[in-house]
Amino acid sequence: MKSPPRSPKTPSFSRRRGVVQSPVKSPALFPRRRAVPLAPPKCQAAWRPLEEPIVDKQHWSWLPQWIALHAERGEMKKCWEGHRLLKQSQDGRTFGGCVWCYQRPQAGTQILACRTCRWAVCANCARRPRLPSLDDDPLFHGRDAPCLLPATTIVPETNRGTVIVCPGGNYEFLVPNEGMPAADRLALHGIRAFVLRYRLLPAHTFADMLEDLACAVDHVRRTHGGPVAAMGFSAGGHLVASLALRAASAPGLPRPLDAQVLVYPCIDGIDWTKPEDCGFFDFDGCFPAAQSLLEGRQALLGGPGFAAPPSFLVASTADEASPPKEHTDPYARALRKKGVLYTYMRRDFGAHGFGVEGGWMDKCVPWLQARGFGCASSMGSSPPAEK
Repeated sequence: MKSPPRSPKTPSFSRRRGVVQSPVKSPALFPRRRAVPLAPPKCQAAWRPLEEPIVDKQHWSWLPQWIALHAERGEMKKCWEGHRLLKQSQDGRTFGGCVWCYQRPQAGTQILACRTCRWAVCANCARRPRLPSLDDDPLFHGRDAPCLLPATTIVPETNRGTVIVCPGGNYEFLVPNEGMPAADRLALHGIRAFVLRYRLLPAHTFADMLEDLACAVDHVRRTHGGPVAAMGFSAGGHLVASLALRAASAPGLPRPLDAQVLVYPCIDGIDWTKPEDCGFFDFDGCFPAAQSLLEGRQALLGGPGFAAPPSFLVASTADEASPPKEHTDPYARALRKKGVLYTYMRRDFGAHGFGVEGGWMDKCVPWLQARGFGCASSMGSSPPAEK
């Protein structure tokens, strides 16, 4: 299943950005980023600056929890069920340990808590950063307006290379945890990064999504030069991995990406065609359209037509939505068989959706830097030799 329900008490939510108390108003917490519109030939007429939400507001109460993210979004602090958190004193009986760090504060310590759900957040975890509310989230708007969202940190133009981050979301949504947090982490290391808002089911096909990614790659290569990499999470990993197949199937086309990072990618798309496993919010609309996601399935699993740039793979042995044995392991074997250089981090990072948590970014950043990303450029310099 591509989008299972997740419990705040499980390792899957080690990635979540926690509860924060801040006097700063929303515009400062979640600044409006200047988006770079992408207008592929087939959607030029449909591209609109007016960014409507993916789901009409009247239906927001029915959104899956992994998109609603009550405990992580906006200024108001809430529990996972959407109840407001209030200042409480830890008495050692009413509330247990912190839902983020699992530590139990000493009796008498001030905490944030929900008396309905018995949620408790310690003072340290209460200072963790937050995600934008649904109203302010650019990934939850613009269903017909693909664009690139720049990282918060400005990277000097002299720094070489760009990474395009493709969030997951079951090809129906775009998960904010897998977007700007990854781009900002890269930018802090001097690596230019954008988040790609690509078109989604059911209004658009897999070919449209691939076209959005291809246009994004072309744009950053024209604007900033190379090298260019893409980092994909979950369904976004499936999208990134599929881009190389399209180029390989058309003789004469250059390799679009110089590197790719796939984080718990959904390599085998067969579950999207199974009613009991697809996990679609809008089942009636998305399930019939999901047949297009099977394009290139056998090639991704190592069959004829397989192609890939140097790759950095991340998978968790605790992932039940995209188990490594069914997704990342076959892809790693195909890379090895094809002679493509790759690094594979396979361990217990927690359940599906751990995002940038778990320490894998500490290995990924040097891997990208070794391939010329974030390095200061000089006139006439060429990309470093592959290691």
